[in-house]
Amino acid sequence: MLICIVENSCTAPFKNLTDAASRAAAIVASSQQGPGYWLTSYTGSPRFKQPAREMNTYLTAVMIDVLGPISGQARLGDNLDRARKHLTGQIEDTGLVRYHGKPEGPASHGLGCVISPDADDTALVWRIAPAADPQLMEKALATLAEYRSSDQLYLTWLAPRDSFQCIDPGKDPDPADVAIQMHILMFLAQVRPANGWLLCKALDKAIDDDRIWVYYKIAPLIPILRLVDLKAAGCSISLPPARLKSNVAGQDIWNRAGLLLSRLLGSNSAVPSSTETNELLQKLAQDDFAAIRQNPPLLYHNDLTASTPRFYWSADFGYALWLRLYFANLRLNQPPILQ
Repeated sequence: MLICIVENSCTAPFKNLTDAASRAAAIVASSQQGPGYWLTSYTGSPRFKQPAREMNTYLTAVMIDVLGPISGQARLGDNLDRARKHLTGQIEDTGLVRYHGKPEGPASHGLGCVISPDADDTALVWRIAPAADPQLMEKALATLAEYRSSDQLYLTWLAPRDSFQCIDPGKDPDPADVAIQMHILMFLAQVRPANGWLLCKALDKAIDDDRIWVYYKIAPLIPILRLVDLKAAGCSISLPPARLKSNVAGQDIWNRAGLLLSRLLGSNSAVPSSTETNELLQKLAQDDFAAIRQNPPLLYHNDLTASTPRFYWSADFGYALWLRLYFANLRLNQPPILQ
């Protein structure tokens, strides 16, 4: 029996997880667009039904973060090089980055307006794919500092409120979101360690405050995955147990995958058994990755108090996370080989 998952592409059922890994890596490579980015799906409700797609800088950045440590084993090195080149090209003369990239780019066409630059994508791109001009980075850091609150947290939008463009603000028009703090902290840990430490203390103090759970309130996967990254950056923070859960149908398996990966990568929790991880990998790979195709990870959403709801999903991120979990688990048992 053949199973088709993309147009003009069929495959036989997997014999083992190695075959599944080969398939997942091939899908990630084939889904990458020519310029180097991956497309994000979005819906108007927290159900993965009739999604539309867009290009943004965020998904490509987090794909690089998840796949980077295993790019050699997964044979995706060239793909990630192309993705980094694309991100570097989105840095503007101000040193800032917009969610949809440069205004003249393909994602901005048809929006009717040019979205304001933001702290999240600026920090992600500068850490992952920095421009060669150090003066541009200094400009970016200076602007980030202007949009820091009195409690040392960083705001989302790097523009005055009366200059917002293409933004549907919620109750707090310029929030200091939890994952944005994590991404800025990871950047500052590299280039301004003292500022990073101040942010670490501020984030730890506010970690269970509802006001910072804006774009990940019902989508905690990214904050879960960032805990290991923060620890590597010298900032050990724990998420309250209630923040590890989601009431969105089908997302518990992704949150579990994130927690398993965190344990495999050396968090403070006990390392999961190979059997436990293999069972999850097999469940996600069943029926040619039906779980990923039918209910991919919900990565984030817009402010739930905004006038127009938006929920952002990525099957490509699901395959990337599956691969990262597969190789992390395999590393504990035998050398990873992708055939």
